Amino acid sequence: MLTFERYARASEKAVNEQDTDELMSLLAEDFRWVSFTQKAGGVDAAGMREFCLGGQVEGLKYISTIHDSDEIISGWSDITRNGEASKVLNILKIRNGQVYEYHHLRSPK
Repeated sequence: MLTFERYARASEKAVNEQDTDELMSLLAEDFRWVSFTQKAGGVDAAGMREFCLGGQVEGLKYISTIHDSDEIISGWSDITRNGEASKVLNILKIRNGQVYEYHHLRSPK
């Protein structure tokens, strides 16, 4: 079963180490980051990879899991973006062990 911690650790590696292989393997072919506000309609897996490698986030850290199930995982992470520290609530919809929809809410610390 895909857990939020596994997803978050893969995201950490993608952002912090610029290694997106594991994260990309967790995303379904029809993945959509719905709450990505910089592009109308959100972004697909390629857009997620571009975001992780694009340097918009200087650091990402897993904090805790709120919920893990076969259909939804959620949890908290900390990010630093444009020099500003934020706490992020992550909510991901799961199908067949992969993320097909991602939503987030970000709040300055």
